[in-house]
Amino acid sequence: MYYQSRSIILKTSNLKEADKIVSVFSEQEGKLSAVARGVKKPKSSLRACVQPFCHSLLFFSSGRELDLITQGKLIEFYGNTREDIQRMLYAVYIMELLDKSLMERMPLSNLYLHTLQVLDYINEWGVNSLVIRSFELKLLICLGYTPLLDRCINCGSPRVIAFDMPEGGTICNECLKKSSNTYRLSAQTLALLRLLGNANLTTISRVKASAQSLAQLETFLEAYLEYHLERKFSLKSTIRTIKDKMML
Repeated sequence: MYYQSRSIILKTSNLKEADKIVSVFSEQEGKLSAVARGVKKPKSSLRACVQPFCHSLLFFSSGRELDLITQGKLIEFYGNTREDIQRMLYAVYIMELLDKSLMERMPLSNLYLHTLQVLDYINEWGVNSLVIRSFELKLLICLGYTPLLDRCINCGSPRVIAFDMPEGGTICNECLKKSSNTYRLSAQTLALLRLLGNANLTTISRVKASAQSLAQLETFLEAYLEYHLERKFSLKSTIRTIKDKMML
């Protein structure tokens, strides 16, 4: 069976002397892996189409174990991102999140479109902390882990001050005493979380927030991702190390 789909390239790995296994997040099929034959040859027509975080139209042929990529057409190479180490690290971090969290053959069209919007934003404007956080939250929501943020999940009080990780929602001061594995969140951080869940990227990119709230938001979403996905994301430590060196 032959099929085609727009696809975001998550990663590649060597297979044979000239072949690679390409992991993609496709619009029609969701995450899948397929073989690109001869792609390591300099004159391969597929070579540009299967670079990490490229956006390409790929043509597939179904196989017993792995499908085969038969043709490809490059849609967006994200050249600005590739020329800037910070932009590139965040683009690859997004690919790592998708690769480690998505199940095979589960189409998620909303997440696919949001990923393209974020990659386009990074390529055009650079790295915006809230835009990256919006992707992390959108991923969690699409995977079924929408955080409940309006009221205490235990008693219904609107005066919430923390987040109960196992329960997936905010809690008030009284209920905090009875919970474990909680994260205290400032009023501004909670407001940012609510905004990220509802606003578009244009609105999100214009928001100004304190450095403290941005740091708290990043720490919280990192913990929330690791809690539900049960894995660490190695590129996040690399980004943190580079950030620290740049501040010296």
